Amino acid sequence: MSSDVTLLTEHLTYRPAALIDDIINSINILAFRATEAVEKGLLAANPADIGFRTPSNHTSRESQEAVLAAQEKAKCEIEKGVHQLETLLETKIDKNFDKLEVYSLRNILSVPPEVRDWVRLGHYEGLSFSQSEDAPTVESITTLRKRLRETQKLHALLLAETARNEATSASLRALLGKQAVQPEGGPEAGSTYPTFAFLQNKGDLTGDVSTTTSFTLSQLPALKALLANLKPRLEALANGKGNRGLVGEEEKSWRRERLEFVERETRKHLENVRGLELGEMGEVRDGEWQGDGRVIGKHEVEDLERVVGMVTVGESQPMDEGP
Repeated sequence: MSSDVTLLTEHLTYRPAALIDDIINSINILAFRATEAVEKGLLAANPADIGFRTPSNHTSRESQEAVLAAQEKAKCEIEKGVHQLETLLETKIDKNFDKLEVYSLRNILSVPPEVRDWVRLGHYEGLSFSQSEDAPTVESITTLRKRLRETQKLHALLLAETARNEATSASLRALLGKQAVQPEGGPEAGSTYPTFAFLQNKGDLTGDVSTTTSFTLSQLPALKALLANLKPRLEALANGKGNRGLVGEEEKSWRRERLEFVERETRKHLENVRGLELGEMGEVRDGEWQGDGRVIGKHEVEDLERVVGMVTVGESQPMDEGP
């Protein structure tokens, strides 16, 4: 019965059938060793001593070949006979030890029916099995098992997170110069240098920490007031209100306006003060220095050339004499 098996397993701390299995396995091992020893002994013996005929004259070549053939035949017969012996032993062992298993489970490894309901194991002494309000039920035990599994999962996740945090902290400490971190690939894989070690060099600030803290705290109200004043302006700019909104293709940011102002004033200086002739993209057209002063356009140069030509022609012609 299953109740007898459960009781005996709890009492013996192992299944009753496991004892029979161990006995049968031990006998099988011994039978295998016996057949192996028999095979080794027969193979090592002289074929003539165990009943195989061999030529008596070993001098001629034909006699030597006959001896080798007889030895090979003897080897095959021995292996075949040992295999038959092993099969016979296994059959006998299975048949007889099956009887032993049935007899043992029925008469030895069993609990008599007359005492089956009165047996109490030693580790149950002093325990009360009466039902109470706080007694565990199947549902409560299932709930506790689920909680235990979830707790174990959470514990594993926390351990993994702790390991990641430790690795991150070690890397940050290495950047601060507190300790060195050895890379996984060895020294050839690279090193972590104390990049932010300068943050540890406080200098003369250590003696003025209280003063600096007091000054910072005193400036907090002013910073809060500026922040409160800045929030509505940021909202107005974000919504596109006013002349300098942040929404729309034609509206420009203050960085863009500052850049255009600098470029425009620089162009005026180069054209009016330095006398350079610049193109649309700011390139110098002729590449020559024109001196200080206003930029002279091309049409003005052409007008000057025509005036000079007219003066030159007037001087070269004689004046008409009067009557």
